[in-house]
Amino acid sequence: MTRDNTDMNMAVSLFDVEDSKTFGKVADMTVSRIGTRDVDEFCRRYHYAKTGGNMSWSYGMWDGYILVGVVSYNLPTMQACSAFFGADRWDWVVHMGRLVCADDAPRNCESRLISQSLKLLQIDRPVVRAVVTYAAIGQGHVGYVYQATNALYLGLTAPANFYMDQEGRRRATKQGKSVSTAKAIDRGWSVHLDPPKHRYVYLLGNKTQRKESRALLQFTVMDYPKGDQDAV
Repeated sequence: MTRDNTDMNMAVSLFDVEDSKTFGKVADMTVSRIGTRDVDEFCRRYHYAKTGGNMSWSYGMWDGYILVGVVSYNLPTMQACSAFFGADRWDWVVHMGRLVCADDAPRNCESRLISQSLKLLQIDRPVVRAVVTYAAIGQGHVGYVYQATNALYLGLTAPANFYMDQEGRRRATKQGKSVSTAKAIDRGWSVHLDPPKHRYVYLLGNKTQRKESRALLQFTVMDYPKGDQDAV
């Protein structure tokens, strides 16, 4: 996978971030739409799930011609969306499925990637009013980057099963439709219990819209959780 640089008459690998020793200023890094195949490859290298998962909108952050991080968004089920503002407003909700930066990416890369991609998401899906995301306790995550970017904390999810395929990639129990335990085992997948996750939400729109969304929110906003100093 390459991104062509016509001015320099050369092609630069999207993933030569692994060979980068220095980076530019995070404030100068740009965020733009990116292909799903690039997200999948980036997640294979840097995300514990080893896959980009389900995605409807995806964005990458660039330091010049070097891909430093990716973020993707998708639509959960109508039932899951309705839990936040009611069935009449299910289409307000989008899920942040992946947020991944290279291991040696500079501090604050994730924060910039979130803020800039949310602006693009509002262009690509104007009806969106909230983005929900989760921090996996089982991976030692608390969600400090979400806290630093002013997401609201909505408590813990219930524990749930997930599958692992033969290549060690994490698989959700819904692959477009529900996958039963029996079907997963027939495919050669193993079944695992996922601990609860920390639930966060970003409220989008202008001040009036955010105020309305906060009033309609069907979860209680809680104080941020804290973990050990090595948590993320």
